[in-house]
Amino acid sequence: MSDLACALPTTAPAAPPAARTWVGPSAADRLALLRRTRSIAIVGASANASRASFFVATYLLSSTDYEVWFVNPRASNILGRPVYPSLADLPGVPDLVD
Repeated sequence: MSDLACALPTTAPAAPPAARTWVGPSAADRLALLRRTRSIAIVGASANASRASFFVATYLLSSTDYEVWFVNPRASNILGRPVYPSLADLPGVPDLVD
């Protein structure tokens, strides 16, 4: 071993799993949230049909009345709609961000 190297332990103690402190909303709370929602921003939206965000976008646009905004700094147009480089550039504050 050179003077610049140090021996690493062969076994390191594993950190205990972190206790879960956040409790998600109940099913009823999630449903209430969706019913109050009027606008949704999809961060990382993609024009690539094999991406999950493309499926979500096409579903929301074709099956809901939500106002849908796309956010992606590397795109300018997805599904004929404008794409914003960041959440700060949206024309309004979305009710929900995906």
